[in-house]
Formats: sequence, structure tokens, C-alpha cells
Amino acid sequence: MNHDLVDALDSWDSHWGWAQDAAVTALKTAFPLLVEDSGRMCDHPRLGMAHEEGAGRVCVEDLRAVIEFKGLPNVVVEESVDAVGFPYLNGADGTLVGSGPGVYSYDCEMSGAQFEFGLGADGRGTVEVSGASIPDAVAVLDALRCVLESRPSGQGPGR
Repeated sequence: MNHDLVDALDSWDSHWGWAQDAAVTALKTAFPLLVEDSGRMCDHPRLGMAHEEGAGRVCVEDLRAVIEFKGLPNVVVEESVDAVGFPYLNGADGTLVGSGPGVYSYDCEMSGAQFEFGLGADGRGTVEVSGASIPDAVAVLDALRCVLESRPSGQGPGR
């Protein structure tokens, strides 16, 4: 391989690492409860969250985010999703607040990202996102953070 090509690949690799680090920083800034996680969700940077209101992981794969949260109060999921303002959720008639137990999803045709939000009959819900751009993942995490911070500690599962 010629020297210029080796230099170009080294430069690309360096920038790719910087971009991955910047993505992790943006996700952690949007949701400060995330910490480095050595669990095996993926082979790329992983972040985990354990909180009285739920648990989950975020993974950065090729500058796309995977989010898996479970055990969140339904009200947190509902209010967060409505705050993001998804244009349409499969299975919901309008906003998610008051939609009742079920799984609601949005598939972004432009990016290929998939967003799935579950509201449990037991009052606990899930957030599962795959293939989201970092800005879209940051929007979801920021909305979750805002709703969680607005809830008094120990308020219970909500709806």
C-alpha cells in the first residue's frame, strides 16, 4: 500500500474514533445518568443506566444509537415521547399520553431508524430505539431526562 493511502486511512481512523467519542459525549450530556458500561450489548461504546425509575443501555454503533430502557414509569415514557413530537406513532391516535397499554412505534423512512415505546399494564414501560442518528437519540434521551427530573423522587410508577 502506498504511503499516501496509509496516511489517509490513519487520518480516517483517527477521525472515526473522535466522532465515536463525540457521540458518546453528546449522549451522556443529554442523559447524565448514563455511565460507561462493560456489558455485552455490542462491540462499540456502551453506556448503562440504573435508576429507581428504570434501567437500560445505550450503544453507539457506526455513529448510530441503540437505546434499550425498561421499567420506566408509563407516564415518563408517554410524556417523553410526546415532548419529542414524533410525527406519527403506529397504534396511537394522536399523543401517547392516555393511549393505554400497548406498543407504539415509528419507523423513519429517511434514516431507517426504528423507535418503539411500550406502555405496560403494570404501569412500567419500555423505550427501544435502533439505528437512530445521534441527534435523534439525543432528543429522546433529553426528553426522558427532563421528565425524570420533573418527577418527585419515589413517586411510584405512575399510569
